[in-house]
Amino acid sequence: MKNLVFGSTGLVGNAFYDLNHKNNFFFYSSTKKKKDNIVWNLNKNLKNFPIKAVKNCYFLASPRVINKNFKNNKFRQEYNWLKNVIYNIQIEKLIYISSSSIYYKKNHNIGNTKKLCEKLILENKKKFKHYQIWRPFNLIGKNPDHSDHFHMILFNLIFKKKVTNYQFKGNRYDARGYSDVNDFVKKLLSYSKKKMSFIYDYGNKDQISVNDMIDLYNSYYYKKYGKKITPIFLSKKKNINIVSSIKKKCIYYNGKSAKVINNFLKNNT
Repeated sequence: MKNLVFGSTGLVGNAFYDLNHKNNFFFYSSTKKKKDNIVWNLNKNLKNFPIKAVKNCYFLASPRVINKNFKNNKFRQEYNWLKNVIYNIQIEKLIYISSSSIYYKKNHNIGNTKKLCEKLILENKKKFKHYQIWRPFNLIGKNPDHSDHFHMILFNLIFKKKVTNYQFKGNRYDARGYSDVNDFVKKLLSYSKKKMSFIYDYGNKDQISVNDMIDLYNSYYYKKYGKKITPIFLSKKKNINIVSSIKKKCIYYNGKSAKVINNFLKNNT
């Protein structure tokens, strides 16, 4: 039986491909960005899909996290894609990438869609021998495409637009815990070999503040261009986005968030 991957060109999919494309995996995506990935539009009916049964189905497909997709609410497409896959392919084990955004208290386009997708999997769990749902927090790696995650917004402001002043909506003491996407993919692969079903969070308890991130970015900015960005923060309320172990099953990344950011900057500047 085959191992099938949907979504091989996003952040997780790109790392997954780099680690596994020489093995017994079939990679499908909406665009031809890899020499051996196969183009397939998940908006199309899968009744004519060439693969009818798979051992492991890794569902990594999702609209890109960009402001345009938020405004048009393109993220709801993911639910229809997943439904199309579940109803038309015989899957022994389904591995699905959800998101930490399901914990957001306010309505959130991605979080709302991920909740629907998780519910869809649980409602159809008898179709699989096992299902595995991952909720990763703040992954960083080699970005094949632009995204509007904070670390990419900051990167584009500094190294592409070369701004020296900018107003941020958040607070300078907002904090995040960042993890290396390659570590996440390795753990995902390791667990996908196990005969078990679960819903796991994945993330880093080690925090880095937005202020410290900007200092780190500025150190590279100054070395390259002799400039620094001076931030202005508009919010008085501090926000922290890190994985928690409270009443949840968690897999942790044990490195330092600052080191993850530093490696990202070193590889991209």
